[in-house]
Amino acid sequence: MSDNRFHTYRPADRHGLRHDPLNAIVGPRPIGWIATVNEQGASNLAPYSFFNIFNYTPPIIGFSSTGWKDTVRNAEKTGEFV
Repeated sequence: MSDNRFHTYRPADRHGLRHDPLNAIVGPRPIGWIATVNEQGASNLAPYSFFNIFNYTPPIIGFSSTGWKDTVRNAEKTGEFV
């Protein structure tokens, strides 16, 4: 039986809206300025809106990237980002 009091969103069914509502669900989103250095020593600084701290001990910080950008490539190659 369907309950019309609630609205559900199944990503597989698409939302049918002009803009993706996911970006507006959490606001304001924290912006993380992620700094990396490539293998040749050139520095890179980029803003990431999908960024957060996940644990105190051990300290775990994470960010998510849409696509394989210089920041992700640098962090993978050097094993470091701040």
